[in-house]
Amino acid sequence: MPDVNDQLAKAVALHRDGRLDEAAALYRAILDGAPGQADARHLLGLIRHQQGDHAGALADIDTAIALVSDVAMYHANRSRVLTALDRHPDALAAAERAVAFEPDNAETLSDLAGVLLRLDRAPEALTAAERAVSLAPGLDAARRNLALARFEVGFLAQEAGDLDAAEALYRGALELDPERIEALVNLGNVFRLRYRVADAALCYEAALAKGCVLPEVFGNLGVIRQEMGDTAAAIKCYDRALAAEPDNPEIRRNRAQALLKQGRFEEGWREFEWRWLTAHFNHFRRDWVKPRWTGQPLLGETVLIHAEQGYGDSLQFARYLPMVAERGAKVIVECPRPLMSLLATVAGVVEVFEYGTDAPNHDYQIPMMSLPGAFATGAASIPADVPYLVPADAARAKWRERIGTGDGRRIGLVWKGSANHQRNDWRSPGLAAFLPLMELEGTTWFSLQKDDEAADLDGMGLTDRITALGDGFVDFSDTAAAIECLDLVISPDTAVAHLAGALARPVWLVLPFASEWRWLEHRSDSPWYPTMRLFRQAAYGDWASAVRAMAMVLKGA
Repeated sequence: MPDVNDQLAKAVALHRDGRLDEAAALYRAILDGAPGQADARHLLGLIRHQQGDHAGALADIDTAIALVSDVAMYHANRSRVLTALDRHPDALAAAERAVAFEPDNAETLSDLAGVLLRLDRAPEALTAAERAVSLAPGLDAARRNLALARFEVGFLAQEAGDLDAAEALYRGALELDPERIEALVNLGNVFRLRYRVADAALCYEAALAKGCVLPEVFGNLGVIRQEMGDTAAAIKCYDRALAAEPDNPEIRRNRAQALLKQGRFEEGWREFEWRWLTAHFNHFRRDWVKPRWTGQPLLGETVLIHAEQGYGDSLQFARYLPMVAERGAKVIVECPRPLMSLLATVAGVVEVFEYGTDAPNHDYQIPMMSLPGAFATGAASIPADVPYLVPADAARAKWRERIGTGDGRRIGLVWKGSANHQRNDWRSPGLAAFLPLMELEGTTWFSLQKDDEAADLDGMGLTDRITALGDGFVDFSDTAAAIECLDLVISPDTAVAHLAGALARPVWLVLPFASEWRWLEHRSDSPWYPTMRLFRQAAYGDWASAVRAMAMVLKGA
């Protein structure tokens, strides 16, 4: 036995020096004389693994375990071999046995974390990797696995909407592995979701500085530049992204919106058609049997025009419906029920039917937001003949009676948009932002807010100062009739603002520092709505400046 131990020590020394063939020969010589020598069998299997013979390695290590079953390192190396064979569930079982025998072995815990990550069990991997690093802070493999586990759990937290946890985990991943570019990019994504646009920009720029060439990162930086109000810089980022991936629909749609914001309508409308290939439009996309109408003259053929996005979009682009009829078409419109009675009043519309029901016979079809492109709308040819919407007579009578008459100004107020909007918090000031306007004398306030009206008014103690109307709106014809009874509407970028503009009523629109494309840049008016006035944030997040500007105008009126 001492002679075997001496031989084994020599073989291990050769093994450590990287002289694998010599070590393997000596392990075999030991086994020739002592077939039951488990260490020699295990180490011979390890050399086979190192040399790429994973099947042979597994056979040798299994033989060693059959001889001596309670050695943690045997099971640990068996896990590594099974990992190389892509047998990850079996590798996990082996790693768990190794940890059971040696619960404080950092290398084994790190291996366990690695296998768990391969099996998409990131939370368990995080626990194992944290334990490994606590035992051996300098173990590179454990630090790498901990960084990856933090990234993966951070992604799960981000998907679940827990942005605090996601941010902390991505930061933790980067502390361990500053070169983990995906963690840097995802941290930027978290910052964008939290409206911390400057921090998001720093993350994307750092990722690019580290050599990241992913088009999505240039695209993400473009979105941030756009939200920071630098549309020209955004387009440069989109162009860089599209140079690498020209058919990326998300980036092309975002670039289209930047072009439209700059007033570059010809190219913008064309590029805007890429929206139909984006993930966001999966819900709206349908397979139409009839061909797309492209603006050509017609001789009584029927054109189906279908609403595709939010209420505000439909209200804005309903101005094109009479123009389609003027091209010789019989116009039918598909839209959500709350818009039906109002859109039925548009000149040239012969039929309106509810979205999702069977379409009447038609010859052509076109999405409503594709109409500007079909008419080659440019900066000088925006159709702005208002009003183009008319509420029903019955609705007019009902709301005239309810609102009545009185001294002073009668102002309708909306303070937030639909929660279904992707960036609703970005565009919505909230009721508290408008409190300074409530102090002005000679004004009667009416709420046109549909969602959460009673709760918001009660929460701010304003039920006696603002007359609630929104709870009585059955559809947009009701809202339109109420607006006609008011002297002014104040609203963020919502459907109500579009409606007031389409009715040719005075409307003040309060906008974030970087607003949507339709409001263009650096303007206090809108070519889409002659009766609209724009009040923009003076700086990012600064609603108070816009409200102060409104108050000054109201005081001087």
